[in-house]
Formats: sequence, structure tokens, C-alpha cells
Amino acid sequence: MVPYPPKSGALIRAYNLLEALAQRHPVDLVAFVQEPLMRALFHDRQQGIAECHRELTRLCREVKFVPIERLVRPFGKARTALESLVWGSGYMADWLQSPAAVNAISGLAAAKSYAVAHFDTISLARYRELLPAVPATLGHHNVESHLLQRRAGTESNLMKRLYFRQEASRLAAYERKQVPRFAANIVCSELDAQRLREAVPGARTETVPNGVDCSYFLPTGGAQQPDSMIFVGTLDWYPNTAALLYLLREIWPRLLQVRPRPTLHIVGANAPQEVQRAARTLAGVTLHGFVPDVRPLIDSAAIYVCPIRDGGGTKLKILEACAMHKCIVATAVACEGINVEHGVSVELAETPQAFVQSLVRLLDSPGTRAAMGRAARALVESEYSFDIIGSRFVQVLERVAVQPATGPQSLPQGAYPSRDIV
Repeated sequence: MVPYPPKSGALIRAYNLLEALAQRHPVDLVAFVQEPLMRALFHDRQQGIAECHRELTRLCREVKFVPIERLVRPFGKARTALESLVWGSGYMADWLQSPAAVNAISGLAAAKSYAVAHFDTISLARYRELLPAVPATLGHHNVESHLLQRRAGTESNLMKRLYFRQEASRLAAYERKQVPRFAANIVCSELDAQRLREAVPGARTETVPNGVDCSYFLPTGGAQQPDSMIFVGTLDWYPNTAALLYLLREIWPRLLQVRPRPTLHIVGANAPQEVQRAARTLAGVTLHGFVPDVRPLIDSAAIYVCPIRDGGGTKLKILEACAMHKCIVATAVACEGINVEHGVSVELAETPQAFVQSLVRLLDSPGTRAAMGRAARALVESEYSFDIIGSRFVQVLERVAVQPATGPQSLPQGAYPSRDIV
């Protein structure tokens, strides 16, 4: 996807890793334009695309944007899902098939010589064949087959559950086919590395954790609002939608019974109708939508709440909250892959009653909240700053660049060529 602006999820990771790479090597970028996200982030689509191209050209030597052709056609998402179900490799494997992308990548490959090619998601893996002589890496923001298996396990609708199981099975087969073709599969945590190796025995993995811009995510100095909480995330991403509905339907009514006037601020683009309806019916809940700068709202909240029970990878929202010195109440799933410690840098809760008990206790304990916020900030400064993470990503690509295109079992240290990267 177009890795700009770095305001949500995968875009934050992709932009910061791209920036680190571009500081050391010439980089060419081919990126898909995700129309719903573009509309959510910019009032005017064309101006938004122009701004993205301008900003990314400051980092990259050449920037090419291509449409997601399968989705921009009439009934594109439904047609792609049906086609993938009947004769494809699965939706995640098929949705970014694009003649325009083939032309863009092939044109660059014919005109230039590259030291390494990085493909940022399993959905791009089929384009590996366009650069057969170039060593390549594959990014995994999640282990997607594991994510789908987990979603199938939590889905209550029978037809959806069967669909997600089939999608998980097809995608697992696709991962087994594609993952060995890359010299390094870059995952976000050691847990995801383990999951990928279980799905694809012998997979060559490198862990580059998600990170946070510690110089940007700092407290802004505003006063905290008493009894206030915040939830942040792209609201049409299934794990966030499910988490928010769980918060609004199961946790918040219980909290209202024991706390007279708590407030909850929900920040994020593309809130589904069921989220909007639930938010309107509950006292103390404000749905903000997308905001250009989330820091003041995070800063003013007493507690950052994240009851995610699904999904994979590591959650950038947790790292950002840590950097903002926030007291965080979250599930264990929300903190997967992050070295938080229960009761020190985060408060873990799994049931609605446990969430309510933790929220009430911490709302009444400003000293405890402050101590947890300091511990959370110290953790991200030492392990998850993008200054550290970006350098680790560059080192992986540099090591891959001196290997044969098929890649060895391990990536040795050494001198690296100052050649181009796509």
C-alpha cells in the first residue's frame, strides 16, 4: 500500500522502515493505492495522491502508484472473494493481482540493476518472479494464515466460520509455496517467527519488531481528564471492530454500573454502522473518527484501553501508547510480541469483569498510573524506537543483498554493495 501518511497500522511501519532504508541506499517504490484508506485520510482523493507522491519522492528515487484493479471494478471485493473461493489461491493471495503492477515492476527491472527487492506482504509474493535474479525479502505484518485460523475460531456465524477456515487453509498452502522463495521472511516478533516456521517448516525468518517514533509520540503537556479512557485504531479492521464492540457491549455497561461518569474517546477512521449505533446509545462515549494528530487525545486520557482478542503481529497502537507514558489496560493478545510486564508496564485483563476491576482500581490510583507510564516509556526507548528498528531492517536487507537470489539458510555479516533497492 502507499506508505503515507504514516497515521495507521502497517503504514506507520512501512513508512519508517522505508525512511531508514532510503537514508543509506537509493530506493525505488511501487505501491498500490488503497481507495477506502485514501478517502479516509484525505478530503480530496487527487490532492491526497499528489501529496503522497510528493512526500515519498523526497525519500525515493522513483515512485510509481498503481490501482488495486480487482477492487476498483464494480462489486470488486465481492467478485474477488467469489473468484478466489471458486478457483483462486484465496482472497489474500489474489486481491493484488494487477497487470499495472506487473508493468511497473517489469519496467523498473528492465531499466535498472537491483541489489535486493523487498515485498512488503504475502499478497505481493507472486511478483517475486518478475525479479528472478535479484535476492528478495518478504514482509509479514502478521502470519496471515494464523490470523485467519484464529478468526475462524472466534466467528459465531457458521457460514463465515467455514469461509475463514477455507481461506486459512488456502493461504497456508500459498505460504508454503511462496515463503521458501525468499532469502529472508521479515516478521514482527519472535512469536510470529515461530508461527511462520510451524506453517512453513524451514522458513528463513528475521525478526524486525514494530516500532514507534519516540521523538514524536511524547506527552504534550495537557491535563488528564478524570475517569477518561481512549481507544485508538482503524475501526473497519476486523480485530479493532470486534474489540470495540466487546468494549462497548460487554465492558462499558458494567463500568457504568459502578462508576458514575466515565468517558471513552474512540479515535479511528471508517467506523462501521454497528460501532456507530453502539457508541450513540451509551453514556460518556464520543466517536471522533480520524484525527490528524491523536497525541492530544491520548495525552488527556487517564487510561489507554485495548481489549483486542483477535489478529496477529504486534500492535503499533500499544507501542504508541507506551511512548506517550500511558497506563494501558489490554488483553494478552493485544500485547503479543511486545516485552511488556503485567503490573509494571501494562495491566492485563481478559474478561469484562477483570477489565472493570482494573479500570476502577487504576482510575483511583494516579501514582500507579504514572509509574506504569514511566515503565512503558522506558521499554519502548530501549527496545522499540524506530531509530533502532530501522537500522535492524536495513542490516537484514544489506545481508540479503550479497546472497544468491534463492538465499541461504543464514545471512552472514559482511560488507554490503551500495546498489539499488526496489
